[in-house]
Amino acid sequence: MIRLLLIISFFITTAYSQELVIKNKINSQDFAYSIKNISTGESWGKNVDKSFNFASVNKLITATIALDELGPDFKFRTSFFSSKEIKENKLLGDLIIKGEGDPTLSIENLKDIFNSFKARGINQITGNIFLDDSYFKFQPNPEYIDDLSYRAYNIQPKSLLIEAGAIEIQFLNQDDNVYLFSKPSIKEIKVINNLKITNKVCEDWKSKIHPDVTFSDKLIQIILNGSFSKSCKNKSLYLNALNQDEYFKVAINNILNEADIEFNGEIQKQSFADDELNRFMLLHEHFSDPLNQLMYQMNKFSLNLFSRNLALTAMKQKTEFEADEFNTDIFFKSWFEKKGINFNEFFIENGAGLSRDSYANTLLFQEVLTFIVESDWKSEIISSLPIAGIDGTLKSMFKEKSFSNATHLKTGRLKNVFALSGFMKSSKGEEYIVTFVLNGPQYQSFLKFIEQSLDYLYQH
Repeated sequence: MIRLLLIISFFITTAYSQELVIKNKINSQDFAYSIKNISTGESWGKNVDKSFNFASVNKLITATIALDELGPDFKFRTSFFSSKEIKENKLLGDLIIKGEGDPTLSIENLKDIFNSFKARGINQITGNIFLDDSYFKFQPNPEYIDDLSYRAYNIQPKSLLIEAGAIEIQFLNQDDNVYLFSKPSIKEIKVINNLKITNKVCEDWKSKIHPDVTFSDKLIQIILNGSFSKSCKNKSLYLNALNQDEYFKVAINNILNEADIEFNGEIQKQSFADDELNRFMLLHEHFSDPLNQLMYQMNKFSLNLFSRNLALTAMKQKTEFEADEFNTDIFFKSWFEKKGINFNEFFIENGAGLSRDSYANTLLFQEVLTFIVESDWKSEIISSLPIAGIDGTLKSMFKEKSFSNATHLKTGRLKNVFALSGFMKSSKGEEYIVTFVLNGPQYQSFLKFIEQSLDYLYQH
């Protein structure tokens, strides 16, 4: 009876928020929420079985499946093979670099690896260098979420790439001028500043910059057109390198020069069968940090490439499916079936949720989050989620609210899509699973509704 009164009280307390929704003419079918008390198992909500686009909240599912299938200690691997022996300080043949989906492989990692080759006495590679990215199925026609293909969120999954496929442009605003720097900082990346400096308010600054990335003669040229306001201060913009193979080639040539390893061959893309690689000499295996550590960055900052590569890697390692995003929906549903999770209202195109066509309902997320609570790695998932008002994608949201620092939520956002899902612990120690989703334009009103709801839960 007490619990029933609490639930009734909850609806009374949130009436103001629901009135806001009505006042701002949000269709009652445009949003949903579900709340579950972990201790008692009681739950309530609105439109809980209706399908919505949850955008990046789907990364919660990707993280859960990956941890369950691969384990928290899993590490991505990149292998380096020689087709022939090393003799008289020469690698007498080809160097093959085989990628297995590591989204964290960096230029610094490659420098360390080639410096280790130098330390072993390799002063020359007499053959070619082959880049093998056949671990994932080749996607000939990339699909972008919008027409801004140069934005980093549009980087496509790939089993062999560096710096997560991105080039960072740093904007240093000083003495009424804006200076541009690239990261990674290698001489083969040239940034041309064609920006017009303005005195306008710094709003939506990224949309005012129009980059053009070109590759020619072992050089990457980035031309920035458009405008940049003096009031924007210092900023960073991550760009999709677009041609990832050429990006890798530029990096390798730079590293060979720095390591003083002679190389006159070609750097080419080529696939090798496993039995062929097994006949070659394994020179080096590079491993990423373990998954339970990498998960922090993926969820805190909603990294799209990471989650897409992770979904494909889990699929490749634990199923008979080809590592093809076309199979992501089948892979996820097969996992739901094993775990007894209802997936009647579910479809996903990729592990990031970066899609206009993906959908789910709040009940599915409630079941997935309940599975997390009962798993051995509950703490890994919860600690990887943004904390309201503190960090990650929630750093500037719900600041200094009663429930700040007690609420861990994965965020998802596209145009006319906003969703949150995760965990909250109230001031009285009650633990809740919460999910909110809006597929409509009234974002600010819905945010107030969420704030009122979470505030009540925390206080009671």
